[in-house]
Amino acid sequence: MTDTLIIQKEKYLEKLLDPQWRQLRQRILDRDGHQCRLCGSLQDLQVHHRQYHRKKATAEWSKPWEYHPILLVTLCGSCHSEGHRIFPIPIKDI
Repeated sequence: MTDTLIIQKEKYLEKLLDPQWRQLRQRILDRDGHQCRLCGSLQDLQVHHRQYHRKKATAEWSKPWEYHPILLVTLCGSCHSEGHRIFPIPIKDI
């Protein structure tokens, strides 16, 4: 992984600590009944972005909490990892 990608990932992980993300994440977990939408697991729950957005005007990535809830889904860690391995996440320029 290049230094640039490492820095981008670190910045993204910092954003996941933001109260705005924590609030939206909790909303999605509540909506999905606190279980993985694929296998039904109640363990290691994560909220997955179904696509990523990049702003055309600035080339900046949208913040995790700027996504519509329909683009977010609760997955367990195993299904989340497997999904990333099998399916590329679409990037939409907005």
